[in-house]
Amino acid sequence: MSSKSKRLGSLADVFKSESLDGTMRKIRMDRIQPSTNQPRQDRTKGVSELAESLKKEGLLQPIVVAKDEKDEDKYRIIAGERRYHAATSLGWMEIECKIFDRNEKEIYKLAIIENLQREDLSPFEEADALNHLKLEYKYTDSELADMFGKSRSYMTEILSIANLSPKAVKACRELEIDNKNLLVQAAQAEKKGNLPEFLERIKAGELKTVKDAKNFNKGLTIEVEAPKKIPANEQTLPYEQKSSQISGFRIQKKADSVNILSDDPILLMEIYKFIKKEIPKKFPNT
Repeated sequence: MSSKSKRLGSLADVFKSESLDGTMRKIRMDRIQPSTNQPRQDRTKGVSELAESLKKEGLLQPIVVAKDEKDEDKYRIIAGERRYHAATSLGWMEIECKIFDRNEKEIYKLAIIENLQREDLSPFEEADALNHLKLEYKYTDSELADMFGKSRSYMTEILSIANLSPKAVKACRELEIDNKNLLVQAAQAEKKGNLPEFLERIKAGELKTVKDAKNFNKGLTIEVEAPKKIPANEQTLPYEQKSSQISGFRIQKKADSVNILSDDPILLMEIYKFIKKEIPKKFPNT
């Protein structure tokens, strides 16, 4: 590999390609423009803070650009758009750049990889960017998994987030659901037609973990209903002393849950203890 290619750093290592130009040079700001096809949707987040950092520390990492196919005197940003906006706000006339000579397909891949390496993409942005590669350039889930060093199942799951309807995305954003695995479960719930209940349970605090969400989608939710208040004379009585007074219980099956109903609070408490103790033993993945 040529010495020029060796200077490319982590992004070049992904592709191991001699065709990468890799030239480092300062380019006038008026010759650089943001890409029209950028994985990051919020391109101005944290720009003011970054500008302060540039002012104090200078540019620690060059931005990555490529020649504009329509105007060879111009460059399009592959990675580092926020650094570009921050430098522009400070009135910089030029900025250090690393130039990649790649086609449109490779440029978009590089932009995604750069952002993922820096953990700059939200789950929605990551899913949309990967879905764009899949649809625009006809990659399979397996090919995308190999490209980004992920398992095929991971890739299939993250792509499911891109299939959430705009209404579902809005609802998830309003509830501030930003956990990737939880969003995957939201996508599964919508596919099954259970998203409204899924979101209501999250809002009510009933689905607090990814495990809770998985159980919901598996239909393994168990609810124990009891009187709101246990009579004072029954609160301290051992279960054995109440056994002769047990009124019995019944099981009521609902859409994706089971309700255990009884008028006897002591019995319900024993059932609850049994569920908490025995279910994890018999079904460790629930």
